[in-house]
Amino acid sequence: MQMIGLLVGDIIEGEIVDLGVEGEGVVKYGAFPIFVPYALLGERVRVRLNYVKKDVAFGDLIEVLTPSNDRVKPVCCYFGKCGGCDLQHMSHSLQLETKRLFVERSLKRNGGIDYPVPTVKSYNEWGYRNKLSLPFGINGEKKVVLGFYEKRTHKVVSIKHCALNGENAGKLIKVVTEWANDNGLSVYDERTGKGLLRHFVARTTDFLSAVVVVNGDELPYADDLKKRLGEVFGEFALYVSVNKKDTNVIMTDGVKLVAGEEKEQNLGAFSAKVSPCSFLQVNDEVRDAIYDDVASLLADFDGDIVELYSGVGILTAQLAVRLPNAKISAVEIVSEAVEDAKALVKKLGVDDRVTCHLGDAGEFMKSYADNDCGKAIVIDPPRKGCSVDAVDGIVNAGFERIAYVSCNPATLARDLKIFVANGYEIDYVQPYDMFPQTSNVETVVCLNKR
Repeated sequence: MQMIGLLVGDIIEGEIVDLGVEGEGVVKYGAFPIFVPYALLGERVRVRLNYVKKDVAFGDLIEVLTPSNDRVKPVCCYFGKCGGCDLQHMSHSLQLETKRLFVERSLKRNGGIDYPVPTVKSYNEWGYRNKLSLPFGINGEKKVVLGFYEKRTHKVVSIKHCALNGENAGKLIKVVTEWANDNGLSVYDERTGKGLLRHFVARTTDFLSAVVVVNGDELPYADDLKKRLGEVFGEFALYVSVNKKDTNVIMTDGVKLVAGEEKEQNLGAFSAKVSPCSFLQVNDEVRDAIYDDVASLLADFDGDIVELYSGVGILTAQLAVRLPNAKISAVEIVSEAVEDAKALVKKLGVDDRVTCHLGDAGEFMKSYADNDCGKAIVIDPPRKGCSVDAVDGIVNAGFERIAYVSCNPATLARDLKIFVANGYEIDYVQPYDMFPQTSNVETVVCLNKR
């Protein structure tokens, strides 16, 4: 179908005049944008269109005619094939500037907020990820492989290593794929619902904690996998997660330990065991910097603290340890996570100052909205941001201070706009490069009641 005078397959030349929210370049065709992955601002490029609508188009980069001085050679041979990274072609200094622009533009465009936001760099640009999550696939030789999904597809791109996860990634991929192939195991096919192996998930902070997700009742040849992992990694914990559902969710029914024992990991202000199902920021150094940041924003605050979307209590415990006079009410909707949080604060001896509530953030705030000023609130929601009820409850309660940790500039800006319209003033915005080589950015914001 012909749209805006162009057809799929057409080849055009043009200059990159802007960047999209995933770091892709933008060529203008008249007033309409054409999005081009892996192109940099100021470059002149040749593009083949692969998708065309009446007011927007997408294209594949064929050739860079005039390269930017900030274009660098990607480190990874899989870059552009798998969907794990999208900015390896961009110098790290430009990555930081681009993420600053992402946050700044989003605040201005979606919230009408004009605020300077320099980005804090990650200590490590490579090998920083403490977690690996890979789907199983089948290659052209009918061999079991592990990899990442090609961007916007469920096609598995086979990999043998990952520059973001360091050398442990290659070792794990080799061990697990050899185990699967030597034992003739099948791979789950989402079209038919048949096949056994779905995902392999591993966390390697201080200790290997690995999960094999299966479309079955048990993990076959577990002893063989245990032996192979032990030969390479020594101590480890191996779990199986049963997932027979037609879903994109990786682990749906918890995990069962089949070998080894979970060990405590260094989490900054303390050490603790972390369940494979628990959320933990993937970049240890930036995670600790964010925890320090949030604690410092509340250090001079003499009052109770509410925390919404508290998960398994990692941030809750960090604040309780760093702020010895704080009394914290943490709210989480997942019952297993609340039980983990209770166990953690008890282990750390701060359970006398921390109360873990099971419930929806919005429902909790409805009951809390009593205009009891003089309290602070910490929000660390998922990418979709805060619920409407949660935002309304925060506004109605009249909290003196709001510390907001966000992984999505768009929903952050949406929520901040409401807070500002209801008497709050933004005093602090700080983006963090939690995910180098990708377009994702983490942001900490502090608001005070005017």
